[in-house]
Amino acid sequence: MKRESIENIVSIKWIVVGAVFYFYGAMLKSEIVQVAYQQRLHFNNWDVSLRLLTDPYLILYFVVPIVLLLLIKSILIEFDYQILVRLGSFKKWIYYSFKNFWKITFPLLCLWVFMSLFMAIGFPYSWSWSEFSKTAHSTNTLDRLVYFFNEPASVFVAQLLLLLCIFSLLHIVFAVTYVLTKSKNFMLFISVFFFLFSIIGFKLFPNEFAFLSPLSFFSITNGIDAFHSPIPVYIVVITFFCVCIWFLQFLDLDKKVYVHSIKSYIPIVTYFSLCVMGIGATARSLVQSPDVTVWDVFVMSFAGVSADRFAYIPFFFYSVVFFGFVYLIQLLFLSNEIEQLGYYKIIRFKSLSKWFWSWMTKLMGVTVFFLFMLIILSLVLAVCFGAHVSFYMTLLSNPLHEVIYHFFVNGFLQIVFYISLVFIFSWTSKESIYGVVLTSMLMLFMLPSVNSKGIIPVGLNGIVYLADYSPYYLTFILVTMNIVSYFIIRYLLKQSLKI
Repeated sequence: MKRESIENIVSIKWIVVGAVFYFYGAMLKSEIVQVAYQQRLHFNNWDVSLRLLTDPYLILYFVVPIVLLLLIKSILIEFDYQILVRLGSFKKWIYYSFKNFWKITFPLLCLWVFMSLFMAIGFPYSWSWSEFSKTAHSTNTLDRLVYFFNEPASVFVAQLLLLLCIFSLLHIVFAVTYVLTKSKNFMLFISVFFFLFSIIGFKLFPNEFAFLSPLSFFSITNGIDAFHSPIPVYIVVITFFCVCIWFLQFLDLDKKVYVHSIKSYIPIVTYFSLCVMGIGATARSLVQSPDVTVWDVFVMSFAGVSADRFAYIPFFFYSVVFFGFVYLIQLLFLSNEIEQLGYYKIIRFKSLSKWFWSWMTKLMGVTVFFLFMLIILSLVLAVCFGAHVSFYMTLLSNPLHEVIYHFFVNGFLQIVFYISLVFIFSWTSKESIYGVVLTSMLMLFMLPSVNSKGIIPVGLNGIVYLADYSPYYLTFILVTMNIVSYFIIRYLLKQSLKI
């Protein structure tokens, strides 16, 4: 076994790979020296070592294709049903494949790290950042790192850890995909697709969507450019890795059972992902200003729209967050509760009113928890993207306690009103699809110039309304409409009992 490992390390292919690293590093080294002398800047060993380890072109056009080839080899070529029978489960086979993957990939990483350090020979040695690294110019990709890392050695370790994590994540994802599909052609397709998508993301994606580029998770310099902080890069990679490891627990179960269980979580996962992407995009665009605080990110994430202050992105994001939440309640709970109502439940609760409040109070509790999670999510993402942690706002003149009151109290009343409307339509029509139609119709009341007086109880929990209305006036409108909706529900339930 040791002899095979040694032969693997010194084989011709790794000599070729090492030669590519050497000549590319020599090119970077020559470029650094030339630019440093032109601009009269001091440089040191870390300028070339970190450039070679984090260079996006080297990673995208050389390292990624090699890693994909090694992935295909460790999963497709070495897949054997005799080994699978001996191991006893797909989960154990994936761990076995993971071990083999790192056996054949470890020389690549060692060569890369060795060449990164080797190319520093001849450069002045130091443990600190050089003037060259601190200066922003077209050939320097390290200047942003200076703001997040005190020493360049910590960047070297951070990049190495990122490569270990992303290579491991790629293998787990590809291995699980092969177990689920058993198709070699599909594996080859997604390998080519991943490579092409990485190129497209690097070359064509605007800065606002750079976080969707796979390259942002291979190079810490690109990750900081995309997220404005190194922390979200690791959070995303580690989170996905943990989810994949958790998913392995279900890999050997009956396919129909866990596919059915997964389907029930797809709407929730999709909804949560959209919320994270929306808040993340808002945070990313705001933190380009140096004075932005975490509460500014919170305000802009849930600003919403009004009749006089309309923009399409806040309009659609409000619809996703709040109408999407109401739709999930109807899809996963309310429609089943109405459809499964029978004489047994009516007898057990003794009245439809008690039945109504038995689940309505639960939904109210879920709504409160939902609002707390939204504010926590927005603040956490704001911190991850580098916003200042301060108890004030720069984008809104209202006091912070007034904004928080509006978000929680009026947000709670607004969602309860939406749920009441959906229940009224579903109860009268006996068809849950009408709740979806109602949600779409409510969006029309948020269009420009429709709700100019602020009396239509749709979208009033948007923070943008605080620019023109008192939060207590909005509370009065929402409380009044909730009372009206409750009396309508009470009337409908009484009429149903008479029938």
